[in-house]
Amino acid sequence: MPYLAFLFICLCWGTSFILMDRAALAFGPAEIGLWRMTSGAATLAAYCLIKKQWSWLTPTEWRQLAIVAFFCNAYPYVVQPFAMQSTGEHGFIGMMVTLVPIATIASVALMLRQWPTPRQWIGVLGGLGCAALIVFDGSERGIAPWLLAMALSSPVSYAIGNTYLKWKLAHLPTAPLTVLFLLMGAAFVVPFEFISPLRDALHLGPPAEPQQFSFALSSLLLLGVGSTGVAILLFVWLVQTQGPLFAGMVTYVVPMIALLWGQFDGERLTNRQLAAIGGALAMVAIVQWRAAKPIVEPSSEPPV
Repeated sequence: MPYLAFLFICLCWGTSFILMDRAALAFGPAEIGLWRMTSGAATLAAYCLIKKQWSWLTPTEWRQLAIVAFFCNAYPYVVQPFAMQSTGEHGFIGMMVTLVPIATIASVALMLRQWPTPRQWIGVLGGLGCAALIVFDGSERGIAPWLLAMALSSPVSYAIGNTYLKWKLAHLPTAPLTVLFLLMGAAFVVPFEFISPLRDALHLGPPAEPQQFSFALSSLLLLGVGSTGVAILLFVWLVQTQGPLFAGMVTYVVPMIALLWGQFDGERLTNRQLAAIGGALAMVAIVQWRAAKPIVEPSSEPPV
């Protein structure tokens, strides 16, 4: 089951970049992030109602949830479509998530005081070399350094949020927890969407001439329901049962799928990117081989 969930998440998140690109035909980065989280939360809320699962949080847990919502959802879900619109390359921006496992190593060491095994060090350090190729390729494409830095900040944000989730909230049932931090993440983005001066100053608004509204809306709904709602539910389950490093290795495969969609749109594929793809897949094999742990459900999970 962990490996099947791993593969499903890879497919959903690899496709999410082209869905964001299509949604951007009629929606701005703030709208994409806001409605992505809202529709994802609605999907999972329906699941919770059917399964009769819910959870009550303490004041401390609400504060911890806010940290996860900001780093895992609110920030990266707005920054990614912004960077894609600014560079015009969704496949290349998708490759940036390769850095999540590398950043997770540092986050796990600092927050959980868990040092990686020798095999994990090999995989993650090898992945760092692949990521260096990606960054160098971006510089050669003429992408501004500040845009590269913004794109690179998303994987760091994901790593912080995933590790904090494992550290503080692993005892909570997966589905209700996911609904809550998606809704809280959406709440963080509301001011950047509905306060026009703030939205315009940060260039987070919709395009001046929206195109293909129905197609863009359909892409946004697929992004919210599948790539956000269902995929995040499975990802949180992986974080809670397998740990943030195992789950974070998803992001070594996601860029490969994103690059394939980039080729569908005619984006340039270089030898450096091909080398990074082959190296990253090898690192995934090293780290993930027989790495799944027996599943122990949280004790607070209500009976289904």
